Amino acid sequence: MNPEDPQELKNARALWLNHRFDEALAAFDAVLLSHPDHPLALIDAARAFGGLYQIAKAENLIDRFLTASGNTPSALALAGQTYRMIHRGAKALNTFESSVALAPPDPATGLEHAMLLDRAGKLTEADTALANLLDRHPDFPEARFFHSHVAIRRGDLTAASQALETLASNDSLHPYLRTRACYALAEAAHRANHPADAIRHAIRAKSFGKPDAPQLEHIASLINQQGDQLARSFNRSTLTTWQQETHPPVALLTGSPRSGTTLLEKILDAHPSLRSSDEHDLFARFLAPQILQPPGQAGTGDAGKRLTAADPSLVSSLRNTYFQGMEELLGEPLASRVMLDKNPSLTDLIPAWLRVLPHSKILIMLRDPRDVVLSCFLNHFPLNAYTVSFLTLKQTARRYAREMESWLRIRDQLPASQWREVRYEDCVHDLRTTAGHTLDWLGLDWSDDVANYRSTLARRLTNSPTYADVQAPLHTRAIGKWQRYTDFLTPVRGILAPYIRHFGYQP
Repeated sequence: MNPEDPQELKNARALWLNHRFDEALAAFDAVLLSHPDHPLALIDAARAFGGLYQIAKAENLIDRFLTASGNTPSALALAGQTYRMIHRGAKALNTFESSVALAPPDPATGLEHAMLLDRAGKLTEADTALANLLDRHPDFPEARFFHSHVAIRRGDLTAASQALETLASNDSLHPYLRTRACYALAEAAHRANHPADAIRHAIRAKSFGKPDAPQLEHIASLINQQGDQLARSFNRSTLTTWQQETHPPVALLTGSPRSGTTLLEKILDAHPSLRSSDEHDLFARFLAPQILQPPGQAGTGDAGKRLTAADPSLVSSLRNTYFQGMEELLGEPLASRVMLDKNPSLTDLIPAWLRVLPHSKILIMLRDPRDVVLSCFLNHFPLNAYTVSFLTLKQTARRYAREMESWLRIRDQLPASQWREVRYEDCVHDLRTTAGHTLDWLGLDWSDDVANYRSTLARRLTNSPTYADVQAPLHTRAIGKWQRYTDFLTPVRGILAPYIRHFGYQP
């Protein structure tokens, strides 16, 4: 915020920060009428419009920003950052490349450039960029951390662990960076087959989040309450009524975090008659609240009753907004292709999803519950109301159990043809059969492009935290990794046992 910025721009930003999104967009449009070449007005407006999936307009605003600011290194870096924020990862990387080609980058620009290289699977280039950055800024701890992260991916565990321990033990660093360092140490220990050390480092990482846990747990309880209300309101008769409305073909791919949703999404996205979105928030953040939570009343009243009483004209408007947003995200019309929306942990919102898109096919990813719980516990997730339950193994197991119970309740109300469960292990052991059956269920014929899905990964950068895993060839190393942690999982065996049996895994 610059004190010299126009007051209208400050007002538009304030509206956005207060989640008054439609008013904010109108305010940004008004600012640009009176200040058409104001660089920060252009960049802030681009971020706002792009954040609400009006991406073509946002890209036009970035073009105007670069014209007004010139293609200087700093302007290109700001444009690159904005491209990343509006779901244009490939453009973001190209723009950062242009920036760093003109001049050695400042620390923040150099780090973001390296992070995008890593996400694009360009490990050697990321390693070189980080080494050059650290040569110029040896005391930049974020670059030191990310250099160690890349080293772990490259297999250099010893050097990475030494650098990470230095960061994790430094009381002067921000807790977030120390948290990330501890989780990276847990990953290195797991890769080195030291399960006790992996658990120890994960527990250490979680200690930094405990001060924020009570408030987040309260929000999580409201989210769970809403999920229970939606499940109680949903039944087959209600769905049949909703299905009098029509819409283009769409499928929701969900399931627990770390269950393999990203892998299946990338496999299916290679099919020429299907396009997917990767963990975007259009539905959960912008659409569902309009029929579940009146402004300022989150967590109050009965969300299930609001859902069943939703105005059909509002639902129709939300449906149109969804498909328009997805086409903006993809940068092309869907035409007759199937839209696959991959969003882990959207299980509780399935009834709301089906109110807006009642003919959707629901695709649930399954994985051995012990591997899911262990992976959620050992890996870093930004701490929020959805991930606060990963602070202990017992909480993580209870979160998994609650999510699966919610799915099973909803599943019982769905026609058999409208849902499908796919096991991660089946994808890994027999990609051709598992993907073929799933495509047939989606109404699509087999395409050899699916078997060669890794050749399509460069089409767009992966948003999921598991981006590194899907870049590697298929392997079985993640199957049954819980067996190395049997003693640590003993306290949660009883919680997970019903789901291990129900989904057909060996006890």
